[in-house]
Amino acid sequence: MNRRILYIFGAILFATLIIVGFNQYRLYQTKQYSPEETAEYVNSDIAIKVFYNRPSKKGRMIFGDLVPYNQWWRTGANEATQIELTRDIRFMNGEVLPAGKYSLVTIPNPDRWQVIFNSEIPDWGTEYYPEFNVLTVEGEVEKLPQTVEVFTIDFTEENGQPQLTMAWDDTKVSVPFTVL
Repeated sequence: MNRRILYIFGAILFATLIIVGFNQYRLYQTKQYSPEETAEYVNSDIAIKVFYNRPSKKGRMIFGDLVPYNQWWRTGANEATQIELTRDIRFMNGEVLPAGKYSLVTIPNPDRWQVIFNSEIPDWGTEYYPEFNVLTVEGEVEKLPQTVEVFTIDFTEENGQPQLTMAWDDTKVSVPFTVL
């Protein structure tokens, strides 16, 4: 009887290790093509960190095709894109995003994007829960003269105004904000 329990326990442990190993291998494979990246904005007032995965263009038509217009996008690849703020920020429309951790979802369109901060952070970003939207702001689209091969999220400053930027293919989207 004891030997039978040991065999069953061993089989369960073996199956669990196989499943975990396979999932880790799959994660490794997807991360090879869309590696992890962190964008940070840090000054004496605030620290903002964005964790995302960077897909490549690879000759594909991106916006309006691979990433359809007027549909939600996880804003990167593999996992949900996450943003964490240590202080509240105010966007140009007057809306305030409280300090905290959010998933970052976008709805791309040819001339403007909706940038959505959502309190639900799903594992792989393959699901979107609009009922957990905390704030939606618009970002203006700028057509770039040169192609950006790998999706990039960054922070820039224009005339002392910080902004969250996203660029890929021939498209750049900027969302200015101020720290409260």
